[in-house]
Amino acid sequence: MDKLREVFRSVGQQVQQRPVAVLILAVLLIFSAFGGAAQITSVTGDAAFVADNPTYNAFSESFDRGSVAILVRGDITEPRTIHAIDRVDREMSTKANVHAVTSPADQVRQEYGRIPDSEAKIRDVIGSPDYTVVQIVFDTGLTQQDERPIYTQAVEATDWAQFPAGTTVTVTGSAAFSAQLSTLIQQSTQQLLGLAIGLMVVALFFLFRGVRLRLLPIVAVFVGVIYTFGAIGYAGVPNSTMTSAVFPILIGLGIDYSVQFHERYEEELESHPPREALPEALSGIGPPVFVAMLAAALGFGATWVSTSSPSIIWFAQTSIFGVLLTFAAGIIVLLPLLTLWVRRKDDSTEETQTPDRGEDDAPTTATATQSQHDSDRVGLVGQLLGRSARLLASHPVLVLGIALLIAVVGFQASGSLDTLADTEGFIPQDLPAYIDLQQFRSVTGGGSSTSYDVLVTGTHLKHPTTLQWMLDFQHVATQAPLVQGVDSPATLIMQYNGGQLPRTESGVKRVLETVPEAQRLQYYNDGRAHITVYSAQDMSTQQALSFLQNTRESIAYSSPPPGVTAEVTGTAAISTPSIVEQINSRNVTTGLGVLFVFILLLLYYRDLVKAVAPLIPMVFVIGWQNIYMYLLNIPVSPLGASLGAMTVGIGAEYTIIVMDRYYEEKQQAGVSRLDAVQTAATRVGKAISVSGMTTVFGFSALVLSPFPILSGFGFLTVGVVFLTLIASLVTLPPTLVLLDSIAERVTAMRSS
Repeated sequence: MDKLREVFRSVGQQVQQRPVAVLILAVLLIFSAFGGAAQITSVTGDAAFVADNPTYNAFSESFDRGSVAILVRGDITEPRTIHAIDRVDREMSTKANVHAVTSPADQVRQEYGRIPDSEAKIRDVIGSPDYTVVQIVFDTGLTQQDERPIYTQAVEATDWAQFPAGTTVTVTGSAAFSAQLSTLIQQSTQQLLGLAIGLMVVALFFLFRGVRLRLLPIVAVFVGVIYTFGAIGYAGVPNSTMTSAVFPILIGLGIDYSVQFHERYEEELESHPPREALPEALSGIGPPVFVAMLAAALGFGATWVSTSSPSIIWFAQTSIFGVLLTFAAGIIVLLPLLTLWVRRKDDSTEETQTPDRGEDDAPTTATATQSQHDSDRVGLVGQLLGRSARLLASHPVLVLGIALLIAVVGFQASGSLDTLADTEGFIPQDLPAYIDLQQFRSVTGGGSSTSYDVLVTGTHLKHPTTLQWMLDFQHVATQAPLVQGVDSPATLIMQYNGGQLPRTESGVKRVLETVPEAQRLQYYNDGRAHITVYSAQDMSTQQALSFLQNTRESIAYSSPPPGVTAEVTGTAAISTPSIVEQINSRNVTTGLGVLFVFILLLLYYRDLVKAVAPLIPMVFVIGWQNIYMYLLNIPVSPLGASLGAMTVGIGAEYTIIVMDRYYEEKQQAGVSRLDAVQTAATRVGKAISVSGMTTVFGFSALVLSPFPILSGFGFLTVGVVFLTLIASLVTLPPTLVLLDSIAERVTAMRSS
């Protein structure tokens, strides 16, 4: 601990001696961060929840083709409509990364060699539908960034094709969804960032009184956020719906670090000259804030290691970068600016020294002056916090018993909380692409969410025995609940062979040669086969899990031939179980967070009491937050599932700083435990209250997010941070007194 204090003292001396050089370094890092920020990409939808695995990679390489669907409604057989569809078909067929385009114009052209001007001839081929779909299928292996331009080109093609009046054209599909969500995520990130900063300005202006440059922490934390953008860009961490929640959180946490540095510097300036005040302040507050920052990083780290969902991993990685870099920004931006300001104001050594006085009245005058300074600086809030802490610490068993009882009730309420695992529930319900998708489903009775994929690998995939197994699987699967149908290579071959399976493998290959290549590649490619299983529409999360289980059991029951393996895969099949697993493992995530922070504190303090004491209030909050969620009907989302570990990491800052000051005061001669608790709460309670409330203001920006999952997370985090602040000020003082007294008794018993 002493070594760490010396490290921070040395850092403080360097900043004090070379503030301009430190600021130049900070500016250079800003320019470097811009280069990284320009490399940030975004991932949206189910793809953000699909972890990397060999089966999915193989499926994606061979069969996972994104698409754009153009829904045309109106008089489809009217020649001008078919001509417009044909123009779109031909135009999109020439675009890069487009595998195939299918439309009713293909059928008409195949029949007549051209598009006739006779409505009757067109009707003879396609009937009299009141809608049709132009399907634009992409090449395999495309990223979402590769697919988005195709959506833009499809929109431009429909405008250029000049559909007749009275015809409604809607462009939808995975690429449309991805493009609009990506734009909305970027806009949302910028808006939340601006809103969080605005709220912080208000909070600091009204709460952080009595210090010079009280809005300066905003500058430091904003620089830290810029650094974070650069870091995730260089590290290849993409932006997603989840990661856009990080930046309001970082502003709240980064303000904490800067406020603590700022407040302690102001305190040391009262009794030290400027050249000594900064090293003294940083050696005193630097280690506990550093440990608190590491605790927050470990809280996010627990989320990282306890999940396989990429979106949650990116959230954790961005958060870890953020807390490290906003902490650093507090040192290399806030402190040198404060140093330069103090120099400009000529806060010299002489002005901080006590005036000469007579020998007789010196002690009385010095004591009175110091007392008056302390009273003025901590204010009424600090004095009230100190007195309250002393009162609560005087009755530790009663206070902690009540807190524990409420926490136990909260743990019991955990099982009654609702969950939010449907990815379509994460996004704004008024998003145009989502409205178009719902419209497409209602008109056509389908959509990508109603089909799941089975990848078949192995040997002799075109052998009649394998094809017969596919038919057996189809028969078994369609008997199971929620399974509406199965489309496999066997059904394709029977379609082109008069409803019969060939008896030999060579016969199967001859039939496949008659199938158009674009269609054949949907079933066989790269030595693999593809089966599509259709489900009921609008399934709940639990129904989707049951459907997937039914499909897997049907594969096992139908017994694939030796050497043949069939696995359910695809984004829809992987994302939902991944999200549910993240929610169900929230207790494991929380436990890991507690364990990680406990190990950190034990390594730092090398004292069991000091490692346990900061965590006890956080355990209370973990129980209390369940009551808060239950009363406000807030469901557990993938983000909410990580909140327990985040609570431990974030809240540890408040408890560590109070505890550190408690032991600092207790080391002075003649100071009792209750005196130390009161002084600690008086001196740092105000700073903690200010930083806690500014954190609440920063997190509250999430409440206004257009994404329901982020809005709900905002309501949750605001309440939990407030509960964390209450627990730090109410339950930590009696915890310190109780554990400290027990430790002293144990030490005395060992000595005797």
